[in-house]
Amino acid sequence: FEALCSVVIMMNCAMMGVQAHEDATLVLTKPWVVFLQVMEHVFTSFFLAELILRVKAFGIKTLLPSHGAGCWNLVDAFLVLVTGVLLNWIIPLFALIFNVDLGGQILGMLMVLRAIRLTRIIRLFRDIPMFREAWVLIRGLGDSSRTLFWTIIVIFMVTYGFAIFGMSI
Repeated sequence: FEALCSVVIMMNCAMMGVQAHEDATLVLTKPWVVFLQVMEHVFTSFFLAELILRVKAFGIKTLLPSHGAGCWNLVDAFLVLVTGVLLNWIIPLFALIFNVDLGGQILGMLMVLRAIRLTRIIRLFRDIPMFREAWVLIRGLGDSSRTLFWTIIVIFMVTYGFAIFGMSI
């Protein structure tokens, strides 16, 4: 079951990349756009079924932070319910019922939340032994985030200083 979920997560990430390319370039034909929309609903359905099966098999306590993998399961539940069910099904349904136009900035801002779904790929790196080295790198980045933050600040200040110096010459 975990292997199937991992494959679906990777496929979902790939489809999100294709959707982002389409949103930026608008080069895909209408059948491809419809295919991407259908796949979005398929992935949402699969991830909702996965969430329901996990809760049914392990109980609701599996979503609690005190549980072993509770934090990850809680994040997964949030991603499925908010970026999947809410954005793909509930909001468009309300827009249809109340005849509200969701085009433009409002829906665009909400769709940015879909990008958060890419964090599910971190679970793959953590759980699959083949990606053990990648998981060590990800953990290393997380552990060194404070140092990286200050490195970026120092690089910005040096670049800013040289830019001011260069403009004054």
